Amino acid sequence: MDCCKVSRNTNKCKRRSDGKIFKLPRRFTKKKCRNARGFSMRSSCAPFKNCYSGGNKKQYKATAYINMNDISGKIFFTSRGKKCRIKYSIHGLPNGKHGFHIHRCGDLTKGCTGGCDHFNPTNSSHGGINTKNRHAGDLGNINSKKGTASGSITVSNLSCDPSSLFSIIGRMIIIHEDEDDIGLGNNEESTRTGNAGSRIACAIIGRAD
Repeated sequence: MDCCKVSRNTNKCKRRSDGKIFKLPRRFTKKKCRNARGFSMRSSCAPFKNCYSGGNKKQYKATAYINMNDISGKIFFTSRGKKCRIKYSIHGLPNGKHGFHIHRCGDLTKGCTGGCDHFNPTNSSHGGINTKNRHAGDLGNINSKKGTASGSITVSNLSCDPSSLFSIIGRMIIIHEDEDDIGLGNNEESTRTGNAGSRIACAIIGRAD
């Protein structure tokens, strides 16, 4: 039986994530293990790993530091499952909106052009963070006022877990010169890049503790 579907009388079950078989300890139930704390309790609750939406998913972190073309700043990524929160503070930008994307590659020897195209593991069309169709790396726009853009966004289909299909580790975060039209520009370039213009700043995304 799937460990996530155990009943009170279940003696053995198979863990969903890897198929491992467990004999269930009587004093630990799926309900009690939902918010497991401490090494011994987490160990005893191992059969129920990944049975919950949110609480028991491992958190991963990453960072990127921008310092080029008189533009500087920090970007912090925190993910659980396929949800990723991105917090940014960028200084030295021209006022206005700027396309903000994660690109597939991370080759800074070629400058920002070494980022290749948008990170798009699902082969989707370009869009915005709230549109039905979007590249995983489509983060919409950041808005610079008095030279500074700061804020946070939460998006799906991005992960700081290096083993994930949606991993952003080693990829490039890029700020563009122009506003991203989120795929609504009625031309081919809009469906690829959002007509966001040239790449004015970038950085490699690296793992963090």
